[in-house]
Parts: sequence; structure tokens; C-alpha cells
Amino acid sequence: MKKNLTKVMAMGMVLTMLGTATAFAEEPAVISATESTSIETIMAEAQEAAFISQSGKVVSVEASFTEGVQLVTIDNEQGGLRFAVDSNTIVVNREDGAYLTAADLTEGMEVAVVYDAFGPMGMSMPPYLGQVTAVVANADAGFFTVGHFDNDLTDMKNMLKLNISENTDIQNLQGARIRLTAEDVKGQDALVFYGATTRSIPAQTTPSFVLLLTNNEKTEGEMTGSRAAEVTDAAEVTDAKEAVMVPLRETAEANGYTVKWQGKNKPILLEKDGVSMEITVGSDTYVVDGDMAMKAAMPSELKGGVTFVSSDIFA
Repeated sequence: MKKNLTKVMAMGMVLTMLGTATAFAEEPAVISATESTSIETIMAEAQEAAFISQSGKVVSVEASFTEGVQLVTIDNEQGGLRFAVDSNTIVVNREDGAYLTAADLTEGMEVAVVYDAFGPMGMSMPPYLGQVTAVVANADAGFFTVGHFDNDLTDMKNMLKLNISENTDIQNLQGARIRLTAEDVKGQDALVFYGATTRSIPAQTTPSFVLLLTNNEKTEGEMTGSRAAEVTDAAEVTDAKEAVMVPLRETAEANGYTVKWQGKNKPILLEKDGVSMEITVGSDTYVVDGDMAMKAAMPSELKGGVTFVSSDIFA
């Protein structure tokens, strides 16, 4: 009797395991990027990805101390994020792939923030990211992912393979008016909008929109005709935006700040509309509102009695 009972129990366990395995195989290979993610998962992704994303609901949109810059705060299970959006920030609508502006980000909207996994983050609550790479508006309107895609157009987690069609809209951060193809996506980090996927590993999908998050490594010599000219023009625009050293007091006052010298061994204090910045000579780190540590492109320096700082502080 005991032997028969043991056999029945063993058979039940086997059937349970088979049932579990079958259920697992039926699960979709890719889930919505808006699904909540643990802090441990985010940290693990940051170790292997150049760009990561976090989703959350917008709780506030405020004007920054810098003209034309909006500070957006989102709330999620990881404690939320705060980041800056200006006219150069790429904001894409998940509903139709259209480009939006900072003015289209409103309280209560679900958004996803795409940012450099190794970029600086202010030690505040919620953490402050500064400028981000891209923002997905109405992020709960469909599926999307951020990842690195190899020469087979498969992401590095072997979760999603892209079957790019003529209808796939492929864009880059420079906004160059050039025709991008599947070849341009290979070996690149990208934000991808997609719909239905196959039940395979990796899941396969035909994306509706692809945004390349890094510069394409092709050189001008590998391109021909108008395409090379347009990429060159885009590069010139990017170079023109690179940070330069500017005189602190003159530039700060031109941007509406008051400048206070607090002593030889103390940071220089800038104030505007109730917001403060502290700049220490010789350091590339400056502090906003007393607790948000930000990193400038170049360290500040004293030349001929005049303090110079990196221009991106006022960007």
C-alpha cells in the first residue's frame, strides 16, 4: 500500500512539474517595459547596458532656474526620479511615434526615462539625473524596450529579435534627415517601439519605431552623396554645442544669477529665483539646492584673478 501511495505521489509531482514547464513555455518572452522593476534588477541592468530606462507617473513639471528648462519629477516603486527637459530633449509619444516637447509632459502622464547607465546622478530624494537621453510619453500605451542589438538585430539578453521592415521608422539623436536602414541598427543601443511578438526565444517582432541612442560608427568615407553631407552637417551642429570655459560672474549675471563670494576656502554661491548653485574652484562637481551633486564637462579654474567655469553649467 505504501509503495502504491509513493508511486501516486511521485507521479503527481512529475505531472505538476510538467504542467509548470508547459505554463512557462506559454508565457510571452517579452513583457511591457512599464512593468515595475526592482532596484536590484535596475542595478544589474546598469552593469551590462549602456542605457537603461525607468518608468513612472509624472507628479510635477516645474520651470528650472535656467530659461527654457523644465524639471520633471516622476514617482515609481523605486522612489522616483527628477530630470531636466529642454528644447533639445527627445520626447517621443508611444501612442504614434510622434515627437513631442516638454510642454506635452503633464501631471498624471505615464512616462519612461532613458538615460546613460554610467552618467552622474544627484544624491537627493528622489535622485536627480540632470539632462536625459530621451523620454517616452504615454509609456503605458504599448510595448517598448531599451537595449543593445547585435549584428543579427537580437538584444544582448537574447529576449528580442528585430525584423525591420520598410515601414519601420528609424531615427537618430542628431535628427539628420537621412534614410536609416537595418544596417544602421546593427551593433547599436536603441529605444524600440513594437507590438505583437512570436512565442519563441528570442521573441521576434517588427518594430514600428527605432531610436538609435549612440552615434553610428560609420565614417563619412563609407557613405555617399547627400547622406554623407547630411551626417557631416549634423556633426557640425553637435560640435558647436560642446562646452567651453566662460567667465563665471559675467556669464552668471547674464543668465539672471546673483554671485556671492563666500570666502577663500568656500564655494562660490549663485542664486536665482530661490534656486542655488555652489561652485568650487578646481572641481568639476557643482551642487544644486544644497544636495544635488552635478558634474560639469570641465573643472572650474582661476585665471588672472577671474574664475572660469564650464559653459554646460548654464545650458
